[in-house]
Amino acid sequence: MTVVMSDGARRAGIAGAIACTTIFALTVGLSFPLLSLVLEHQGISEAAIGINAAMTPLGIVLASPFYPRLIERFGSWQVAIGSLLLSALLILSMGLTRSFGAFLVLRLMLGMADVGIFIVSETWINQLARPETRGRVVGIYATALSVGFGAGPFTLALIGFQGFAPFAVGAVCCFLAIGVVLAVRAYAPDVSGETPVSPLGFLRRAPTLLAAICVYAFWEGAMLSLFPVFGLAAGLTVAVATSALSVAFLGNTALQVPIGWLSDRTSRRQVMVLCALLTALGAVLLPGLPDRLPLFLGVLFVFGATAGGIYTMAMSELGDRFTGSDLVAGNAAFAIAFGVGGMLGGPITGAAMQFMGNGGFAGGVALIFVAMAALAHLRRRRG
Repeated sequence: MTVVMSDGARRAGIAGAIACTTIFALTVGLSFPLLSLVLEHQGISEAAIGINAAMTPLGIVLASPFYPRLIERFGSWQVAIGSLLLSALLILSMGLTRSFGAFLVLRLMLGMADVGIFIVSETWINQLARPETRGRVVGIYATALSVGFGAGPFTLALIGFQGFAPFAVGAVCCFLAIGVVLAVRAYAPDVSGETPVSPLGFLRRAPTLLAAICVYAFWEGAMLSLFPVFGLAAGLTVAVATSALSVAFLGNTALQVPIGWLSDRTSRRQVMVLCALLTALGAVLLPGLPDRLPLFLGVLFVFGATAGGIYTMAMSELGDRFTGSDLVAGNAAFAIAFGVGGMLGGPITGAAMQFMGNGGFAGGVALIFVAMAALAHLRRRRG
């Protein structure tokens, strides 16, 4: 169903979707390193921590194909509220246990709930953004998302990872996000009159975009679940390691809007290739820099910005090419790709670190971004 919206309504809808996702991203950015540090404190191996972290993206993969039909049947803002409520309950439940097995189950369920919020919000943003400014709008969204993700580890550095308090903070963020959704629900795009499209068909329709999301999620999963372990192995304190993780996500905060602006004026695919190559370079540099903290943090800042640029370019191009139920399905396909990448990032990086130390972290990330740059370049040349 197509509804003509004023510019003011478009801006309100975009702002609400961005605010909701930013608040919720703090919960995600808090929970990944929080649970990794809890498990590491109990003597759990890096590989096992990576497997535990993979349960959230596995939940994303399992649940994403069902969201287009749920949104068509119940409405986008209703699905978002249901996802946020379930996320809050699951986070509170995590605070009541320290069982490795319980974390596996709860993180699987959390991934199934989390993904609904991102599918809804990214559909809102791309549907409401105008083509000539989409790169900048998506850049603002990515910037705000990075603020949320970066604030999570920073919050953890302030309150610590022991006790129930960090879990309570995560749940409170979910309830705040519900308030935002209720405030802007009137501006949500309506796709209830359209036939749901299967997200699985997007593997043929947009393979490079799905690969880009998968690669970004690999990076994010590796960073959120194992960068604190990388930092501790390099001799950093818990506070410095978690704060350094925040710096990587804050790089997104500063540079996603300029990256989006550049893509509005040049080529989204060219910018994607550049971002992938710069991220690979940053990964190669990291292991030799922790003893030179200012330089280490500076590289992390750019490293985070260019990794996030991959996501910004993929999401912008999706909005350029698809609308309506196709866009909902595309965002669900993105969520599946994100889940696959996140599911691989933690275990592969954890195993690499167990055998190769901190060099395994850097080498794995660098290789996957070089492969992404090659794919985007080759597909672009083929038109």
